[in-house]
Amino acid sequence: MFKRVDRRTAAATWALSFLVAAQAVAGEAVCGKPPNTAGNNIRYVSYFLSKPQDAAQCSMKVVDGRVVVQQPTSNPAMSCPDMFSWKLFAEAVKDEFWKKWSADQQTWPGESCPDGDPKCQPPLPMCAPGRSGANCCDPDAKNNPGYNDPRNPAKFCPFFPGDHLAQFPSGMPERIGSVPSKAHTVSFAADPLLRARLVDETPGRKIRQSMAEIVFRNKPMFDYVFRNNLYHQEGVIEVFRRNADNIAKGRTSGAPYRIANETGAITEIDFPANAVMIKSDWLSKERALQMGLKDDPEYPYIKMNITSAVTDNNGTILEPGEHWLVAAHFSSKDIPNWVWTTFEHVHNPGRCDYTGCNDSYGYRSPDTVQKGQATNYTSPHLMCDNLPLPSWVFDPGKKYDGGVTSPGLADVFRALSIGARDNGTLVPRFTDRAWLSYRLKGSQVNFNDSMGRPTNLGNSVTEGGFVTTSSCMTCHARAGSSAKGTLPPALGVFVNGLTDSGYLPGAQGLPIPDWFHRSGQPPTLNVLQTDFVWGFLTANCLTPTCQPPMAAAAPAVETQVAKPRLPSSARERSERR
Repeated sequence: MFKRVDRRTAAATWALSFLVAAQAVAGEAVCGKPPNTAGNNIRYVSYFLSKPQDAAQCSMKVVDGRVVVQQPTSNPAMSCPDMFSWKLFAEAVKDEFWKKWSADQQTWPGESCPDGDPKCQPPLPMCAPGRSGANCCDPDAKNNPGYNDPRNPAKFCPFFPGDHLAQFPSGMPERIGSVPSKAHTVSFAADPLLRARLVDETPGRKIRQSMAEIVFRNKPMFDYVFRNNLYHQEGVIEVFRRNADNIAKGRTSGAPYRIANETGAITEIDFPANAVMIKSDWLSKERALQMGLKDDPEYPYIKMNITSAVTDNNGTILEPGEHWLVAAHFSSKDIPNWVWTTFEHVHNPGRCDYTGCNDSYGYRSPDTVQKGQATNYTSPHLMCDNLPLPSWVFDPGKKYDGGVTSPGLADVFRALSIGARDNGTLVPRFTDRAWLSYRLKGSQVNFNDSMGRPTNLGNSVTEGGFVTTSSCMTCHARAGSSAKGTLPPALGVFVNGLTDSGYLPGAQGLPIPDWFHRSGQPPTLNVLQTDFVWGFLTANCLTPTCQPPMAAAAPAVETQVAKPRLPSSARERSERR
């Protein structure tokens, strides 16, 4: 027996069926199958991110062991930022930065001692000109106080390892992995299943919350900090005072004239043009394997023995162990606002997610492009969401092919012997074949592009969870000191806002003048820029009276192998507010 159906119900059912069928047809039209990308709005946004960074004439080669930029390029940092990024990479690797360069705790030595703990070891003051001794630090001395301690030679004074490699049995100092920030969680996702999904979709965030961070600085940068008495909070505060006094009254007539920025009595922090810093991210072997990372024979990791937290980066028990290099930021003062560039291991999951990867020099994109199209841009993975009204959406957390190396980069690496052979030790070498496993994510040399759009640069690991709002240049422009020093931070890394992951967004675009000077006549100095360097957050005090109260709350560090100072990262200190 057939059941009687109401006409209105039948009509509604027919209409719904028609709508579903129409939506299915529309879904095919909107999503389609590759290479049909009709309705893919993401590609139009990505178009503005895919512009090649380098001029067509950019080239470099190795001459007598040095990387030389070829004519007609006269300013490669601006005209060829991607090529220049690879130049920085090659030169730093050849110099074996992990052995020779100073880490944060060696650039800003000692401990802050707010409670007068007799066991605490604050940094020593700068020696008077022409004098040295057991109670001061001399930039020209080869044996400052504490230098003879092989475990922690930067007890009291800045220490550059490259000048003292012979004193280390392994040929390099013990490297201590600092604590990346854990201030942000996916707190807006109250549902545990949703939190788990967000972590799965942004594996770089999971790596970020589990890694050890080491920031390296080359000799010119180290010397500038040491010789200008900037290795402690009082030194930075003194520069703030001179700058504030200069704009108000100056030594003679005051504004508009500036006091000369002389070594030892600077009025603003301005690093030399050959200063370079590298923020490197290392994941312990155990954690890497737990996260599904594999030491692929084709693309091995750079491996190093690093002392870091045993169970959790906020823990207090430190032990040495094998760590894998997953990512690194390289920054150079070749332009006044620095050159910003970032590299990742080719197998980092989600390496080119959301913003894509842009490399005009080193590696050809693995994407299939049509004849006549540029090959610098690797597009983020996309998928159709297959909803009744379908759309193209991001497909995050997957791996990206490495592409084919350019002849120019291959020639540079070959001439410098970078990546020439395997290395079976936990002390990296510049010849380690694993250096060939890293890819340029992108470079940044301007706050905005020529059309006024804010530029972005973010690493899927270092900025895991907020890569779409990351601007290295804008973030570091906010690094500064108040009249009380760098702690608490005068300006934070993040700004108020929301992101899908629960992280706060980063600052983007041009800095705002009111961040630094209060309007008025004369304009009052609020924040003295520390020349785009957050590392000053790790500076300690010479005396307890200078000690910022926030740092006093930091937990003491215990270790099963030694008692080196565990440096907190710049981002962690800026967020602990």
